[in-house]
Amino acid sequence: MKRLIFLAALVPVWAHAGSIYLCKAYSGGTFWARSHCSQHSALIDSIVSVPDSLPFDQQVNLAQQQRQTTANSNAVINTVVNSSAAQEKTAECKALDAQVKHYDAMARQPQTGSTQDWITAQKRKARDRQFSIRC
Repeated sequence: MKRLIFLAALVPVWAHAGSIYLCKAYSGGTFWARSHCSQHSALIDSIVSVPDSLPFDQQVNLAQQQRQTTANSNAVINTVVNSSAAQEKTAECKALDAQVKHYDAMARQPQTGSTQDWITAQKRKARDRQFSIRC
């Protein structure tokens, strides 16, 4: 039986969240914008929630980190495993370990206090899951 490994989305929810858009120009290039891509004669590639209290360059950095984390998670989610529960647990433990390492790397970068709090909370959730499944 084929089984799909599923990890919870790593999209943060902030009390005062804003959105920024990754726009794709008709010429093929991409750029980040605070306003809807149609106002820049472009198409939406993605929309990312970020704290609206951050400066735009920090919002972009955080959005890029979120997209990378989501891409890494999707790679794990889309991996079809034809295995037993023990193999699924091992895969989940490895994915959780990778998430913790990613959050550690994010925490070492200059961030605002609220972003550091979010990183700490996400890392705690991953560690709690590791403990609950006995990684």
